[in-house]
Amino acid sequence: MKKLIIIVVLLSLAAALKAQSMLGAGIEYEKQLFGFSLNTKRFEVGINVGQAGSFSDYARFGMGASLLIGGVYLDFIEAEPQHKYTSEVSDTDWNDNAAFCINAGYQIPILRWLRIMPLVGYGQTNDGITDGSSIEISSSDEGLSWYHRYKVTPGSRTHYFNYGGGLSIQPSRWFSVNLVATRCGIYAGITLDVLSVARPGFCN
Repeated sequence: MKKLIIIVVLLSLAAALKAQSMLGAGIEYEKQLFGFSLNTKRFEVGINVGQAGSFSDYARFGMGASLLIGGVYLDFIEAEPQHKYTSEVSDTDWNDNAAFCINAGYQIPILRWLRIMPLVGYGQTNDGITDGSSIEISSSDEGLSWYHRYKVTPGSRTHYFNYGGGLSIQPSRWFSVNLVATRCGIYAGITLDVLSVARPGFCN
Protein backbone atom coordinates (compact mmCIF):
# COMPACT_ATOMS: atom_id res chain seq x y z
CA MET A 1 0.00 0.00 0.00
CA LYS A 2 2.85 2.39 0.82
CA LYS A 3 4.33 1.73 -2.63
CA LEU A 4 1.01 2.68 -4.25
CA ILE A 5 0.86 5.98 -2.36
CA ILE A 6 4.49 6.75 -3.29
CA ILE A 7 3.69 6.10 -6.96
CA VAL A 8 0.75 8.56 -6.83
CA VAL A 9 2.97 11.26 -5.34
CA LEU A 10 5.77 10.63 -7.84
CA LEU A 11 3.35 10.84 -10.77
CA SER A 12 2.15 14.20 -9.47
CA LEU A 13 5.68 15.52 -9.19
CA ALA A 14 6.59 14.20 -12.64
CA ALA A 15 3.61 16.01 -14.16
CA ALA A 16 4.63 19.22 -12.42
CA LEU A 17 8.25 18.96 -13.66
CA LYS A 18 7.11 18.29 -17.20
CA ALA A 19 4.90 21.36 -17.11
CA GLN A 20 7.85 23.41 -15.83
CA SER A 21 10.02 22.40 -18.79
CA MET A 22 7.21 23.21 -21.22
CA LEU A 23 6.68 26.67 -19.77
CA GLY A 24 10.37 27.50 -19.99
CA ALA A 25 10.26 30.78 -18.10
CA GLY A 26 10.80 30.26 -14.38
CA ILE A 27 8.84 33.36 -13.39
CA GLU A 28 5.78 32.28 -15.36
CA TYR A 29 5.98 28.82 -13.78
CA GLU A 30 6.17 30.22 -10.24
CA LYS A 31 2.93 32.10 -10.80
CA GLN A 32 1.09 28.86 -11.57
CA LEU A 33 2.73 26.56 -9.01
CA PHE A 34 0.84 26.05 -5.73
CA GLY A 35 -1.88 28.58 -6.50
CA PHE A 36 -3.96 28.00 -3.35
CA SER A 37 -6.21 30.92 -4.24
CA LEU A 38 -7.66 28.70 -6.98
CA ASN A 39 -9.28 26.52 -4.31
CA THR A 40 -11.58 29.31 -3.15
CA LYS A 41 -13.23 29.30 -6.57
CA ARG A 42 -14.31 25.63 -6.56
CA PHE A 43 -17.46 24.04 -5.15
CA GLU A 44 -17.81 20.56 -6.61
CA VAL A 45 -20.16 17.61 -6.17
CA GLY A 46 -19.75 14.26 -7.87
CA ILE A 47 -19.97 10.48 -7.94
CA ASN A 48 -17.38 7.74 -7.37
CA VAL A 49 -17.18 4.22 -8.81
CA GLY A 50 -14.56 1.58 -8.15
CA GLN A 51 -13.56 -0.95 -5.52
CA ALA A 52 -14.55 -0.81 -1.86
CA GLY A 53 -12.90 -3.00 0.77
CA SER A 54 -9.61 -3.05 -1.14
CA PHE A 55 -6.77 -5.17 0.23
CA SER A 56 -9.25 -7.37 2.14
CA ASP A 57 -11.39 -10.43 1.46
CA TYR A 58 -14.38 -8.09 0.97
CA ALA A 59 -13.05 -6.21 -2.06
CA ARG A 60 -15.71 -5.66 -4.73
CA PHE A 61 -17.51 -3.03 -6.81
CA GLY A 62 -18.83 -0.01 -4.97
CA MET A 63 -20.34 3.42 -5.56
CA GLY A 64 -20.26 6.66 -3.67
CA ALA A 65 -20.11 10.44 -3.82
CA SER A 66 -17.76 13.34 -3.17
CA LEU A 67 -17.87 16.99 -2.15
CA LEU A 68 -15.27 19.73 -2.52
CA ILE A 69 -15.60 23.11 -0.80
CA GLY A 70 -12.74 25.62 -0.89
CA GLY A 71 -10.12 22.90 -1.27
CA VAL A 72 -11.50 20.68 1.50
CA TYR A 73 -12.37 17.30 -0.03
CA LEU A 74 -14.82 14.72 1.42
CA ASP A 75 -15.88 11.42 -0.13
CA PHE A 76 -17.15 7.91 0.49
CA ILE A 77 -17.57 4.64 -1.39
CA GLU A 78 -19.68 1.64 -0.38
CA ALA A 79 -20.20 -1.95 -1.50
CA GLU A 80 -23.68 -2.87 -0.29
CA PRO A 81 -24.86 -6.39 0.67
CA GLN A 82 -25.01 -8.61 -2.43
CA HIS A 83 -28.72 -9.48 -2.16
CA LYS A 84 -30.04 -6.19 -0.83
CA TYR A 85 -31.96 -5.34 -4.03
CA THR A 86 -32.78 -8.89 -5.16
CA SER A 87 -36.34 -8.94 -6.54
CA GLU A 88 -37.08 -12.34 -4.99
CA VAL A 89 -39.18 -12.36 -1.81
CA SER A 90 -38.97 -15.64 0.11
CA ASP A 91 -38.01 -17.17 3.44
CA THR A 92 -34.40 -17.41 2.25
CA ASP A 93 -31.65 -15.78 4.30
CA TRP A 94 -28.48 -14.87 2.43
CA ASN A 95 -25.01 -14.72 3.97
CA ASP A 96 -23.81 -11.38 2.65
CA ASN A 97 -21.21 -8.78 3.52
CA ALA A 98 -20.58 -5.08 3.12
CA ALA A 99 -17.66 -2.67 2.95
CA PHE A 100 -17.32 1.09 2.96
CA CYS A 101 -14.91 3.92 3.65
CA ILE A 102 -15.11 7.67 4.15
CA ASN A 103 -12.25 10.12 3.66
CA ALA A 104 -11.34 13.74 4.21
CA GLY A 105 -8.43 15.70 2.84
CA TYR A 106 -7.26 18.86 1.16
CA GLN A 107 -6.45 19.49 -2.47
CA ILE A 108 -2.97 20.89 -3.03
CA PRO A 109 -2.85 22.69 -6.40
CA ILE A 110 0.36 21.74 -8.20
CA LEU A 111 -0.76 23.46 -11.39
CA ARG A 112 -3.98 25.18 -12.40
CA TRP A 113 -5.30 21.88 -13.79
CA LEU A 114 -3.62 19.38 -11.41
CA ARG A 115 -4.04 18.80 -7.67
CA ILE A 116 -2.85 16.13 -5.25
CA MET A 117 -4.99 15.06 -2.30
CA PRO A 118 -3.58 13.53 0.91
CA LEU A 119 -6.49 11.63 2.52
CA VAL A 120 -7.31 10.12 5.90
CA GLY A 121 -10.52 8.53 7.10
CA TYR A 122 -12.32 5.45 8.32
CA GLY A 123 -13.12 2.09 6.74
CA GLN A 124 -15.19 -0.92 7.75
CA THR A 125 -16.02 -4.42 6.53
CA ASN A 126 -18.63 -6.72 8.03
CA ASP A 127 -20.56 -9.93 7.51
CA GLY A 128 -24.30 -10.22 7.90
CA ILE A 129 -27.59 -11.78 6.94
CA THR A 130 -29.93 -10.39 4.28
CA ASP A 131 -33.51 -11.34 5.15
CA GLY A 132 -35.20 -12.41 1.90
CA SER A 133 -38.67 -12.17 3.46
CA SER A 134 -38.31 -8.54 4.54
CA ILE A 135 -39.31 -5.52 2.49
CA GLU A 136 -38.10 -2.01 3.29
CA ILE A 137 -39.55 0.93 1.35
CA SER A 138 -37.67 4.08 0.38
CA SER A 139 -38.91 7.06 -1.61
CA SER A 140 -37.13 9.49 -3.91
CA ASP A 141 -37.90 11.89 -6.75
CA GLU A 142 -37.95 8.88 -9.06
CA GLY A 143 -40.65 7.15 -7.01
CA LEU A 144 -40.73 4.28 -4.53
CA SER A 145 -38.18 1.48 -4.33
CA TRP A 146 -37.74 -1.46 -1.99
CA TYR A 147 -34.92 -3.57 -0.64
CA HIS A 148 -34.27 -6.38 1.84
CA ARG A 149 -33.20 -5.80 5.43
CA TYR A 150 -29.54 -6.54 6.22
CA LYS A 151 -28.39 -7.32 9.75
CA VAL A 152 -24.71 -7.24 10.65
CA THR A 153 -23.45 -10.37 12.41
CA PRO A 154 -22.23 -9.36 15.91
CA GLY A 155 -18.46 -9.46 16.20
CA SER A 156 -17.86 -9.44 12.43
CA ARG A 157 -17.11 -5.74 12.08
CA THR A 158 -13.52 -4.91 11.23
CA HIS A 159 -12.50 -1.27 11.59
CA TYR A 160 -9.68 0.40 9.67
CA PHE A 161 -7.78 3.63 9.85
CA ASN A 162 -8.02 4.63 6.21
CA TYR A 163 -5.24 6.58 4.53
CA GLY A 164 -3.97 7.27 1.05
CA GLY A 165 -4.10 9.92 -1.59
CA GLY A 166 -5.39 10.94 -4.97
CA LEU A 167 -5.06 13.08 -8.05
CA SER A 168 -7.60 15.62 -9.24
CA ILE A 169 -7.35 16.60 -12.91
CA GLN A 170 -9.35 19.54 -14.23
CA PRO A 171 -9.60 19.26 -18.03
CA SER A 172 -12.32 21.93 -18.07
CA ARG A 173 -13.44 24.68 -15.72
CA TRP A 174 -16.78 22.90 -15.42
CA PHE A 175 -15.66 19.50 -14.12
CA SER A 176 -12.82 17.49 -12.60
CA VAL A 177 -11.74 13.84 -12.76
CA ASN A 178 -10.49 12.28 -9.51
CA LEU A 179 -8.33 9.16 -9.04
CA VAL A 180 -8.10 7.84 -5.47
CA ALA A 181 -6.12 5.01 -3.87
CA THR A 182 -6.48 4.32 -0.12
CA ARG A 183 -6.14 1.44 2.31
CA CYS A 184 -9.85 0.62 1.93
CA GLY A 185 -10.74 1.72 -1.59
CA ILE A 186 -9.47 2.26 -5.13
CA TYR A 187 -11.81 4.30 -7.28
CA ALA A 188 -12.34 7.13 -9.73
CA GLY A 189 -14.85 9.93 -9.75
CA ILE A 190 -16.13 12.84 -11.75
CA THR A 191 -17.29 16.08 -10.16
CA LEU A 192 -19.21 19.08 -11.47
CA ASP A 193 -18.17 22.58 -10.40
CA VAL A 194 -21.44 24.13 -9.25
CA LEU A 195 -20.00 27.66 -9.22
CA SER A 196 -18.87 27.46 -12.86
CA VAL A 197 -22.29 26.16 -13.91
CA ALA A 198 -24.02 28.98 -12.03
CA ARG A 199 -21.85 31.74 -13.48
CA PRO A 200 -23.23 33.77 -16.38
CA GLY A 201 -21.86 32.68 -19.70
CA PHE A 202 -21.82 28.96 -18.92
CA CYS A 203 -23.55 28.19 -22.21
CA ASN A 204 -21.33 30.51 -24.24
